[in-house]
Amino acid sequence: MEYLRSENISYARMFVPLWVAVYVIMFVDVYIDWASVSFFYLGFSYVYSANDAVLAYCIIAAFSFILPISIKRYSDFFCWMLYLTIFIPSILVVARQGYTSFDASWLIVSVAASFFLVLYIPKVLHFKSYSLIRQVSVTTFFFFFLAFYLAAIAFYIATYRGMMSFSGMDEIYDQRAKFGSAQASTLALYLTGWLSNAMNPYLLAIGLFDRTRRWAIAIGLAGQIVVFMAFAGKMMLVILLVTFGFYFFVLRKGEISTSRLAFGFAALTSSAFAILVATDYKPVGAALDAVALIYMRTLGIQGAMTGVYADVFSRSPLTYWSHVNIINMIVDYPYKAPLGYVVGSSLVGGTGFNANANFWATDGVAAYGMAGVVMMGAVLGVLLSFANKVVTPDRLPFAATVSIPFIMSLGNSSLFTSLITGGGLIMVMMIAYGVPQPHASRKQGVAYRDHAMPSRLS
Repeated sequence: MEYLRSENISYARMFVPLWVAVYVIMFVDVYIDWASVSFFYLGFSYVYSANDAVLAYCIIAAFSFILPISIKRYSDFFCWMLYLTIFIPSILVVARQGYTSFDASWLIVSVAASFFLVLYIPKVLHFKSYSLIRQVSVTTFFFFFLAFYLAAIAFYIATYRGMMSFSGMDEIYDQRAKFGSAQASTLALYLTGWLSNAMNPYLLAIGLFDRTRRWAIAIGLAGQIVVFMAFAGKMMLVILLVTFGFYFFVLRKGEISTSRLAFGFAALTSSAFAILVATDYKPVGAALDAVALIYMRTLGIQGAMTGVYADVFSRSPLTYWSHVNIINMIVDYPYKAPLGYVVGSSLVGGTGFNANANFWATDGVAAYGMAGVVMMGAVLGVLLSFANKVVTPDRLPFAATVSIPFIMSLGNSSLFTSLITGGGLIMVMMIAYGVPQPHASRKQGVAYRDHAMPSRLS
């Protein structure tokens, strides 16, 4: 595994494109031979276009070399995760959906231009460091956080205790329907995102990085299971696997290995491919659940919805960002139902299917078409410039581990929704003031002994 060592830049630069290529090949094979056959009605249609396919491959390959091989800033890590979880699936799927209502090449180029802005703006836009709250120790912050967390969990259980159950994969949507029909308070609905995307992952990271607080892992796991028992979100289980996988495999001696990160996604798609080959592309039972969770829910749907939204809003009124709560006070929202249900109705009929989508689809395509896609790249790039000042180099490994659920949520929701409802702003506060001191380092793992972790922003 010498070539996977993060400090060996020459090996990493050579093998990162290789793992990206494996990821792309496996993704495309599964898409053509299984997803487009079994889930064509969800936007996984397949119409071959040589020009669009070659354009997609070239753009993906170009970014595999443009992206920084050595991650020193939070924005670099964020861009790598965005590239692997949302950008590659979107580019690959849009090139194969065959929609005639819009130009797929232009959408591919728009997403690529937007991603370039996300990557480039933090490199040239810098803000002065400052402290919002001075003299806040990590111990004090963690005490008040834990008190709020326990109260939040108790309130959440009290709200949903009558309908909570550990649903199997075939019962997910029934449980989700119960959750949607429950008469819950606004706070309880907000807590679903705050707990699953920010607070539970924060506790997991605390336990992983601070050996004196290993008990926090158990609390974080229990909290995530509680939210899953109410909401039944598959991604809540995926978040646990990805978080632990990232910590134990991708983090090496306090650094984020890009080659290991790319290898992890290549391994994900390869495992889905292996299961399909073993079942002759007709998985059932546990095999079907595994492929659906690994491929469809974690990666494929992110790409499919980009094209679906472009198709729907090429012939429907744009929102001009009125789907965002604050903006709809100024701009009238043109639909009676939330954005996901509008697209879901157009896609499969009826009114009960919520076709959530990534921020390029919701805040870009649905809001302002192709130009909106590019504009959202600029917005995210500026936000990452601010984030680079909060996440100082010594905070980077911890911040990366905590923020994985937030980045993954961008594949399934609006950027503005992820920041507020999805717990993004809470996550920023926890990273700014709640990074643990390096009491002890994990054997043969993340060597935090080389970093002095300050208790507040400098």
